Amino acid sequence: MISDELSGIDAGKNPVFGFTDARYWLAEREGKAVGRVAGFVNRRDNERRGKQTVRFGMIDFVDDSAVCAALLETVERWAEEQGMDLLEGPLGPGHFDRNCVLIEGFDELPTAISSYNFPYYAAHIESCGYRKEIDYLEHRVAISAEPDPKVERISAYVLKKKGLSLWQAASKRQLLSRGREFFQLINTAYADLHDFVALSDDEIGFLMKQFFTYIDRRYIKVVENQSGAMVAVGVAMESFSVALQSARGKLWPLGWWRMLQAMKGNDVLDLYLVAVRPDLQGSGLNAILMHEMHKVAVKRGLKWAETNGELETNTKILSMWKGYDHRTHKRRRIYSKRLHDQPGRQQPAG
Repeated sequence: MISDELSGIDAGKNPVFGFTDARYWLAEREGKAVGRVAGFVNRRDNERRGKQTVRFGMIDFVDDSAVCAALLETVERWAEEQGMDLLEGPLGPGHFDRNCVLIEGFDELPTAISSYNFPYYAAHIESCGYRKEIDYLEHRVAISAEPDPKVERISAYVLKKKGLSLWQAASKRQLLSRGREFFQLINTAYADLHDFVALSDDEIGFLMKQFFTYIDRRYIKVVENQSGAMVAVGVAMESFSVALQSARGKLWPLGWWRMLQAMKGNDVLDLYLVAVRPDLQGSGLNAILMHEMHKVAVKRGLKWAETNGELETNTKILSMWKGYDHRTHKRRRIYSKRLHDQPGRQQPAG
């Protein structure tokens, strides 16, 4: 996990820093680190949205409002030096980095690609003048013992009517061969989401190395059209959150063995993402992808599914869970703060 964190902020490895400026700070008290924060200027995102924004991210601090204030004030000063007038976060430099502050669901285990923070974070950040920008919701879904035969019939009908078909990778190599097409579909499907910036070719290559090295191809479901082009994808993974906890942060000498033992008792599926081409959104392809992953989960003896964050404004995705036994059990928040106008500084349009 530490090496992944370091790779994510290494400008020599992560191509997002080809268009993103970054700074990192530690707060210290009597020689001991008591907080950290990063500042990112994603120039492509600013150009897309017509804003002058700094993202604050990677924020962690002890339960002390003075430490939180010192961290955020430092990022704010840096933002003003860059000519920016808006702070948003927590956000990473790119879209697939860990983000948000957990504000509900502190007794729930996060997915492996998500994060956790203590309940005091939100209050301290809000005391520094930050207000809600948008929330993400997460759900726990019961996996029924048998897939619904009605959904099976509807899925077959929808696919036939629209001239679509399911594709399953026969090997990891075959999956990798379509990796760029996979992420290009995500670029198209996610174009209007709040903080999404289209992935560059270099970023796609970087994510392919990270993403496809550990993913289980059985849980990657693809719908393609008559030309063989991807039009919808769904990705899940058997949860290894408990396994990561059991390793206590290190693979060696016995962390790997503890992880293997923990995975034997796992009964949870982590739902990573669903992406559907815009012109086919609302046509039932989300449900078809979920149904196909459901069938694999049943064979594997899994009982629960955990979603990652879904925008509270993304009604198309949120409505997908109406037909399932589920509960919304976690809420995460992105905050924003507009900086005070500085005398003599010209404010950007918008």
